Amino acid sequence: MNEINYLLAAMLVMTVATYITRLTPFLLFSKGQESSLFNYISKSTPPMVMTILVIYMLKDVEYLTFEIVYTFIALLVTAGLHIYKRNALLSIVSGTIVYMIFVQT
Repeated sequence: MNEINYLLAAMLVMTVATYITRLTPFLLFSKGQESSLFNYISKSTPPMVMTILVIYMLKDVEYLTFEIVYTFIALLVTAGLHIYKRNALLSIVSGTIVYMIFVQT
């Protein structure tokens, strides 16, 4: 019985925390009150995330093998499609497919 109470209490805490974190942006940035900080964050977050993903991808590459060629071709496909189409999902999926084709063949 004690374990059930613990699980219910944990679920209640998680529910309240999730609700508060989902509600807070709507309370802080209500319609008509745009913040320059919020605008900066919304514009700079996607490039920062993409940069972190590229650095994470390149950290395990063995630069003295032919794997570096596959990696940079996939990276060029991803960057080229993103610049051309401005669609992050298309560019990431295409780069991943190109890399997987190179690695699997």
